[in-house]
Parts: sequence; structure tokens; C-alpha cells
Amino acid sequence: MAAVIFDMDGVLVVSNPAHFRAWQEFSKESGVVITEEMFHREFTGRKNEEALEALFPGRFTPEEKASLSRRKEALFRERFVATLEPVPGVQALVRDLRRHRVPLALATSGPPENAAAIVRHLGIDGAFDAVITGQDVEAAKPDPAIFLKAARALGVAPAQAVIVEDSIAGVRAAVAAGGVCLAVTTTEPAERLREAGARRVVPDFLGLRAADLLEMLG
Repeated sequence: MAAVIFDMDGVLVVSNPAHFRAWQEFSKESGVVITEEMFHREFTGRKNEEALEALFPGRFTPEEKASLSRRKEALFRERFVATLEPVPGVQALVRDLRRHRVPLALATSGPPENAAAIVRHLGIDGAFDAVITGQDVEAAKPDPAIFLKAARALGVAPAQAVIVEDSIAGVRAAVAAGGVCLAVTTTEPAERLREAGARRVVPDFLGLRAADLLEMLG
């Protein structure tokens, strides 16, 4: 049985600019300054807590990092989710996969509240048979844990899953899991995604259908 596993930020929605703006708003409240360079270097495809530790080693306790992360994500949902644009063609692709009864999972480093808000915003509530978030795994991408768990939840071998990603860490996690990676260039240039191991790279999902993804599995 073939399946498809979607990342969320940068795959379902063009959200990195909104996440950075949320960090800027958060900085005004907390004094924890996150520059654009810091954001792109440390946060893309990773858990907030891991990125905060990389940027400010030893400054915050685990509880403080979790609290900071929760507040920033609440700001993101309150002020920015309603402004997010879908990656062109993604809703039609998801619906075509459902019509063909392809098992689907959402696998995101973000919290479950973000996942629920974004799929509702896109009008694809209930499209995913499994939703795996950063709360469900210990290690973040490029560790393959989140994709391995998503494949198990769908009842498929990772080699039978097309994993859709946009970040270098995500592509590496997909490859490490044993999946076949389709990458979209919303976050990184095509050549970097190919170097990381993506089987196919596209600018968006316009014109893509279920058959195109299933063909990648041979």
C-alpha cells in the first residue's frame, strides 16, 4: 500500500515569514531577540526548544524553553494563521489523493494546536488519517523519528511513502526514514534540496495529481 506524508509549514502553507513576524512580536514582550538570520539558521524544520538552546546555550531551563515556545506559537495562531496563503495547488492535490483513497499523514515539528488551526484555515479538516506533531517525538528533524511514526500510524513501510518536504532538515529526515522525498522550493533552492536527497523538486503543486506522486514509488 502506498501513502503520502506531508510536512506542514512551507508545504501546506507559506508560513515562514509569518513565523518570523511572530518571533518579532514575541521579542517585544520577552526581550528574547531573534534576528532573521538566527531564524533561518536555527528554526526551519526544528522544534523551538532545540533552536532556543542552540542560540542561547544554557540560558533557559527546559520549562522556560517550553513556556517561551508556547507563548510564541499562541501569538502565531492569534495574529497570523488567518493571513496564511496555501502553497499553490496543495488543496487540490490533497483532495485528489483522498479521492484515490491514498492514506495521508501530516507530520510537523509544530504543536498540535498549529496543525489543527492550519488545516481548518485551508478547509482540509479531516483529510489526514494521522497527525504527528513535535509533541509526539523526542528528536526533531533531521532525525527520521517523526516520519517513521507517521508511516507506522498509516500501516505502511517507509519505503512505500512519498514524504513531502520543504526544508533541508526535513528532506534529510525523509531520506533517513527510507521514504521517497518530493520537495517544494518554498524555503530552499532546488539544488540544495536535491543535494539533500529529494527525488523530485517542484516550485509548487499546481497540476500535480495523485498519480504523479504514486509514480515516484515505482
